[in-house]
Amino acid sequence: MKKWLVFVFVCLLTLTGCKDEGAVPHSEQQGTGSDGQSESLDFKTPLSGEAVAVQSTERPVVVTINNHPLARPQSGLEQADVVIELIAESSITRLLAVYQSELPERVGPVRSARDYFIDLAKGYKAFYVAHGYSPEAKQMLDAGVIDHVNGMQYDGTYFTRSSDRKAPHNSYTSGEAIEAAAEERGATLTLAASQMPSYSFDEDVQVGEPATEVTIRYSDDANFTNVYTYDEMTERYTRSSGTTTTVDGETGNPIELSNIVVVEVPHQTIDNEGRQALDLESGGNAWLFRDGGMIQGTWKLGNGLIRLYAGDQEMTYKPGQTWMSIIPTARGFQTMVTYTE
Repeated sequence: MKKWLVFVFVCLLTLTGCKDEGAVPHSEQQGTGSDGQSESLDFKTPLSGEAVAVQSTERPVVVTINNHPLARPQSGLEQADVVIELIAESSITRLLAVYQSELPERVGPVRSARDYFIDLAKGYKAFYVAHGYSPEAKQMLDAGVIDHVNGMQYDGTYFTRSSDRKAPHNSYTSGEAIEAAAEERGATLTLAASQMPSYSFDEDVQVGEPATEVTIRYSDDANFTNVYTYDEMTERYTRSSGTTTTVDGETGNPIELSNIVVVEVPHQTIDNEGRQALDLESGGNAWLFRDGGMIQGTWKLGNGLIRLYAGDQEMTYKPGQTWMSIIPTARGFQTMVTYTE
């Protein structure tokens, strides 16, 4: 698997349960470089807050991933820094997987774009990957709103069809193909550190209202009901949809999340297909679940990204993977989200 950054993994008792008597506090971690010499992990990955030895200059890549039950388990979820779940039409959701620290060897099934998917990807200054588009999204892509590659033009080259699934649930791409596509289309996959989108992170346990199990319902269909369960030993959340644990289709590993974000965004149905228009400018209510607790606040756009605030203070994420659920304001948190202590 081709990686953009050379990660130095350190086994911490508090994070992995590894019985390494030599584990040190995160701020003092050191790794071993390719020359066998120890090196300090002085930098953080901008979208997942992990300690690394080299400052990141890899441009984010955002991939639209199919979330239909026939598309599961999806490939490449494990490597994402951020995954955003949001409605594509009616109550059917799709995933926007944001890759900055590492590109997956295989990712998909890849699905079609929406205009607000492009808006979100643009906020990450990303190279955008999709297969297909709504009419509004096609207009934006044709106008060059964002650097992108689309399977409608590259089916069979940068996108391949899996034989074990039926279309439209079988289009896949890879980190290598994405890099090649970006080069062909004249898009850079590097960013200056000063331009890199980033979040704020804090390893300290955040005090909040206890919430060790979170349920998010996009519809009455259990296939789009997600349950996140906090494990005090790993200090991470696992996820299930329709009672099936969410795993990476390549490794079979359950995904492990550090943060669950819920934001209310105004939605409007715009056609008979149930497609949506989202207001990503107005801000609104937001909830952050981390460390087995919940912190309520608000969200607003900041430097293109949805950012969470408690009062005037921006909330900090726990280092690791973040999943964000964008839910309709009209249906609201009380209807769509429940949690237990």
